[in-house]
Amino acid sequence: MKKFIISIVILAMTASLTAQVSVWDGSYEEFDTSNEKGLTEDNPILIENAAQLAFMSQLSYSANNKMYYKLTTDIDLNYLPWTPIGMLLNSTFYGYFDGNNHSISKMDFALFSLAQGYIKNLTIKDTDFIIDDAASSPFGSFTFGAFNDDLLLIENCHNYANITIKDGFNFAIGGIIGRCEESTYIYNCSNHGNINITNQEDGTHPIVGGIGGRVYNTSFCYNTGDINLECSFINNVRTGGIAGLASKEIQNCYNTGNVEPIVYNEGMSISGGIVGYVGGSSSLLSCYNIGYVNGDSSSGLIGQIENEDGFVADNCFMAEHNESIGYGELLSTDFMKSDEFVTMLNKYNDYYKKDVEPFVNDGYPIIDTEKIPAFDIDGTFGVKETNTDNNISVYPNPAKDFVRVSTVNGQQTTVKVYNTLGMLVDEFEMNSNEIDINISDYKSGMYFIDVDGTISKLVVR
Repeated sequence: MKKFIISIVILAMTASLTAQVSVWDGSYEEFDTSNEKGLTEDNPILIENAAQLAFMSQLSYSANNKMYYKLTTDIDLNYLPWTPIGMLLNSTFYGYFDGNNHSISKMDFALFSLAQGYIKNLTIKDTDFIIDDAASSPFGSFTFGAFNDDLLLIENCHNYANITIKDGFNFAIGGIIGRCEESTYIYNCSNHGNINITNQEDGTHPIVGGIGGRVYNTSFCYNTGDINLECSFINNVRTGGIAGLASKEIQNCYNTGNVEPIVYNEGMSISGGIVGYVGGSSSLLSCYNIGYVNGDSSSGLIGQIENEDGFVADNCFMAEHNESIGYGELLSTDFMKSDEFVTMLNKYNDYYKKDVEPFVNDGYPIIDTEKIPAFDIDGTFGVKETNTDNNISVYPNPAKDFVRVSTVNGQQTTVKVYNTLGMLVDEFEMNSNEIDINISDYKSGMYFIDVDGTISKLVVR
């Protein structure tokens, strides 16, 4: 009798767990918008089943009327034909989507088209994306990419879907997002799916990365999926464990997946364990790679750099089975599992921790998610970025020993210097129209200079 009762309880618990997954049957259901639901983050529109999520894909979204949505259950889209949210009428999702730590599985296509606002707290799993033609298009499991230069935050999103591209050219492919713009922030995200691209026809500049094809601001992210390309008649294939092409800042990120592009005929592969190609004024801080990297121009950290004068790699490491182009330190894989290596990664902050049994990263350091600082929607790490005032100049930039900050009005003011974590580094009183700041003791990397609320970036070499 006791065994019978236990069996009934177990069956009931199993049924309860199963009931938490809403399976899509191809229908659409309107969600509740009464009592001003969706107007604030505290009173979001609740997405309670798969049909209501599908209903989102049938709506038109406005940049002037952004709504808040929150998922309340796991979703199984059943591999039915799916229109990415925002794509049907204007190609862009304007709004705020909180996955509430739920998952979406068996997807036919990306969840969102282009996006503006935020997408957070969501996992995509049990999915194999197969794209027959990606001609001139971005693709990511969560979203194709950002819309223009409007703010998009993707936070705490994790992809376990595999992506296969069978044809196309001039595309941007990533496990999370295809193509970012300058005001796109990827924060505390991971990719675990493999990306496989074959049989590409004539074209140029495809960019592929575990997190994003092209990224700008990427922090606390990692990739464990392999990236494999077999292409012909393509120039400059750019692939990276985190990003194929990156500008601005990549911080506290790591890659354990292999990056192995093969390009035939006159094509050239540019690949890196973290980034394939680095463009503009950019910085890599406290990153590491243990994956194998191959390519015509490749290294365990980065493949090529557009502007070496504007690039800083600080506290970055790679496994010694890879090549180096002078950036980052080569280390043995045994050492990279040691306590000492965790200490090295935590040179500036304690964001990494040792991977212990039961291992989730084969013994290599992992990001301590409990210590990740909260993201400020107005600007990463609490430093609010604003347009540089034409009446304020910072020169030279990049700089090594001294930097001169000049203003037109000449009034007494306070000059503050912050690092990229929003921490105050220095503070000065400016009594004339210019001040020389000694930065010779600053660590290499990106800083922000605040003059009366106007923020200017400074690269210290």
